[in-house]
Amino acid sequence: MTAIPVYDVAGVKLSEIELDPALLDKTVRRGLLKEALIAHLASQRQGTHATKNRAMVAGGGKKPWRQKGTGRARQGSTRSPQWVGGGRAHHIDPRDYAYQLPKRQRRIAYLSSLRYRLEQGGIVAVDGLDLDKPQTKTVAGLLGKLGATGRKALIVSEGHQPNLYLSARNIPRVSIASRQDLNAGEVLVNARLVFTKAALEALVGELKKA
Repeated sequence: MTAIPVYDVAGVKLSEIELDPALLDKTVRRGLLKEALIAHLASQRQGTHATKNRAMVAGGGKKPWRQKGTGRARQGSTRSPQWVGGGRAHHIDPRDYAYQLPKRQRRIAYLSSLRYRLEQGGIVAVDGLDLDKPQTKTVAGLLGKLGATGRKALIVSEGHQPNLYLSARNIPRVSIASRQDLNAGEVLVNARLVFTKAALEALVGELKKA
């Protein structure tokens, strides 16, 4: 069993929640985690890159000089790829880089990534993050006391919590997600996972029922 510490919003340790790593996965599947991470990062790419080919650039309708007799290389258009301002020979179109692993692999990768982060000591829980209004200073101070300042941290809530989202969205290198939307990629790119106590208890209860 691994003990996950539970803190209050002041950074004081209140208790611990026990979690058996075997409930997540029997071992850390590094090969699968690599595939899940690559898929996650590929899905973040905008893919809006584009260049123009010869058909897309303007001009170049007239042959710049006659074919023979000038001593220069023959040219058919000033919009050919070798000319400045010409079209690209192998131009790039916008494309979507996103792809997904099979559903069962995504689930296994998610649980295995949680086991990896648990073994690294990167999971903590906080009680009292049910904020009645946005409080960025409170959340930032808490992350500092938890040692998450300057590192990528992910706050995991049970369901959508608007005030918690508004409190964390302007803090550098900090993001927030609901437990139901969590995936292996987000777990792997964030060195610190800060669960709300309700989210962690719901996760442990779900694992014990499975």
